[in-house]
Amino acid sequence: MLRQDHRQLDKHVIAQIIQPILKTNPTVSIKTLIAEIKTFMNYTPSYKKTWLAKQKALEMIHGNWEESYAKLPKLFGALQSCVPGTVVAAQTKSLYEGGEIVPGKRLFKRVFWSFGPCINGFAYCKPIVQVDGTWLYEKYTGTLLIATAQDGANHIFPIAYAIVEGETTSAWGFFLKNLRRHVTLQINISLISDRHPSIISAYNNPSNLWVQDTSHFFCLRHIAQNFLRGNSNCKHLKKPLMLAGYAYTEKMHWRHLGDIRANKPSAAEWLDQLPKQKWVQCFDEGKRWGHMTTNLSESVNSMFKNTRHLPVSSLVEETYFKTA
Repeated sequence: MLRQDHRQLDKHVIAQIIQPILKTNPTVSIKTLIAEIKTFMNYTPSYKKTWLAKQKALEMIHGNWEESYAKLPKLFGALQSCVPGTVVAAQTKSLYEGGEIVPGKRLFKRVFWSFGPCINGFAYCKPIVQVDGTWLYEKYTGTLLIATAQDGANHIFPIAYAIVEGETTSAWGFFLKNLRRHVTLQINISLISDRHPSIISAYNNPSNLWVQDTSHFFCLRHIAQNFLRGNSNCKHLKKPLMLAGYAYTEKMHWRHLGDIRANKPSAAEWLDQLPKQKWVQCFDEGKRWGHMTTNLSESVNSMFKNTRHLPVSSLVEETYFKTA
């Protein structure tokens, strides 16, 4: 029996033990891994040692994190060769050492990509695009941005991705500009998103190409979340809010909004600050095709739940296997 402080049971040994688990589920918690190791070895390693072992095991399966970034140019080049029409737009930044720029070396900043079949297929989809972002985890954090449409048979249709530093105005501008330039070329496109200030700012920036011949709408479910955060003790008003947003006629909308106003005037005043065409169905002129939330993009996000913990090259490969 190994003692709890046995030196030979280091991160390398633990990595070998947990490798099969991580192949199946890379998102498994450290707590679960500790329990598995205890069962297998009758030893309870520390949280730190188990975390380090998990990183080691993931590297053994998917490669080194640093090497993964270096692999991206060749990977995208291969995808463009194998999938005709695929578009890739990348941004890098200078590498500094001791305050001096290192010549001949650049650091990854952002990358946008859309597969050729997705670009071609969007021409036959409803003229709506839902966008959403999700955090990346483990050694190097960042954000995966996703744009999703829906075809005529109501199937979810992912159209573009980006890996960026976070949900900043600059990052969303980079994503939306490339999306508009390479994928959503048609007029009268409707963009649906949450009310993140960076998305609103990026959309309204003319240089990002969305201001003309498009419309921007807000996800009703996110409005409800903002509503509950901004108005205390209003959980009972969520249902009339949703009914007001989904209302097919102005009469229905005013009735449900009136119920909110009668119950709590300040909550109704909060809603009055929002342009009705942004969140109420009967005021959108049919431009959002009945899509009141960003459920499409969030469904695509869920497809990559187990991949967000992996090196970026594995994430890019997964988008190819699931959508190209």
